Amino acid sequence: MSIDSGRIVCTGCDYKTLEMYRPILIRYQTKNGKTIETGRAKGWCFGCASYSDIEQIDQVELREELVSKKRERLKTHYRQNKLSSGLLSIFRYRPEKRQLKSKLMRLDNEIDNLGEWLKILENRKSKARCLKCWSDRTAPLTFNTESNIVCNFRHECGGHLQIINDHSGPRFIFRVSTYVLSEEGEFLGRE
Repeated sequence: MSIDSGRIVCTGCDYKTLEMYRPILIRYQTKNGKTIETGRAKGWCFGCASYSDIEQIDQVELREELVSKKRERLKTHYRQNKLSSGLLSIFRYRPEKRQLKSKLMRLDNEIDNLGEWLKILENRKSKARCLKCWSDRTAPLTFNTESNIVCNFRHECGGHLQIINDHSGPRFIFRVSTYVLSEEGEFLGRE
């Protein structure tokens, strides 16, 4: 499947770069030997002086995701219990109950991973690192959905970064890149 491309431009100067939505998986090696998989965020790297992929370590966002997953788990568990009541429940809804059971297992795993990741982030000393130069001098970016302008960052010229989605532009196909990092975000290897 090909992925849309876009452009990132500054409203105050002639800075521009391509935005390519590359699939990236980050695998953290914990001190106890467990691995935790996460995604990445978009941000500004002061080391590269450019728009870049950075680690996704926003604790507020991760806590919201954890609450959402727990809420989804409760709804799924409630539905499973509802289907299991009644005299003929053993025979009825069997495929749906199997799907709900596997969904509950997946949600339990995701909730455990998010909980562990949040514990690690509470003790972490470094900020989010750039996935190009590994600098920890980064700033996460949030685009306004209506204007497509970054609302939490100002470019060095005083302008704002803006994303221009180019649906008719070139389309790219990428393999998933997997980076292995320590709990502090130090690069350990690539898979």
